[in-house]
Amino acid sequence: MNAPRLDLYAPIHKALRAWMFDTLVAVGRIDGHDEPALLATLRKVEGLLAMCESHIEHEHRHLHTAMERDMPGSAREADLAHQAHDRHMRRLRTLMGQAQSAEAGARFPVLTQLYRELAMFVGENLTHMQWEETVHNEALWARHTDAELDAIHDALVQTIPPQEMAEVLRHMLPALSPLERHGMLADMRGKMPPQAFDGVLQLAHEVLGAHCWADLQRALGVQIDLPGG
Repeated sequence: MNAPRLDLYAPIHKALRAWMFDTLVAVGRIDGHDEPALLATLRKVEGLLAMCESHIEHEHRHLHTAMERDMPGSAREADLAHQAHDRHMRRLRTLMGQAQSAEAGARFPVLTQLYRELAMFVGENLTHMQWEETVHNEALWARHTDAELDAIHDALVQTIPPQEMAEVLRHMLPALSPLERHGMLADMRGKMPPQAFDGVLQLAHEVLGAHCWADLQRALGVQIDLPGG
């Protein structure tokens, strides 16, 4: 049986799905009369949208460039979908502004519309991510070795600011299977300065449950008692 190929999409897409589901549920239960809770949830939506924009930029700059270089036109459908996502995100931000500026008693219809349109955005992204994980992966695997794909991934990661990376990992680590989590952190440990990797372990300790944290320590062959979490 052949070993599975390197999938550049799987980890970040698991993070985005978890992030989208969590945000959609939060919007669905907003209390329009609770100003602090409303603002906190709208910030949550903005955080998701900002990450989606960054993700699109990373894909364009690194993955689509590689695909178009080898197979012109292979990323065109995804590029068009990203343009539609951009328009949808502008619409969501308009609704967020309307919800924030409306009187408390008049917010419910706007918040309902925001919830429904965010649900549509999530649904469109689920279909889009499935396309990338199948069609795009086949195109990348046909023209690149795993070593070449790993180099593309490393170049992409190098462009992500530390604060953004921490926020991605906060959603990604709990969303991965144990096998994926072990492999990703083992790879990171081999490529990061020890102090930086210690920060990743601290974050993992904060976001993983006790069982998953203990399992991760066993898989990495480390015994670390970190504060917090």
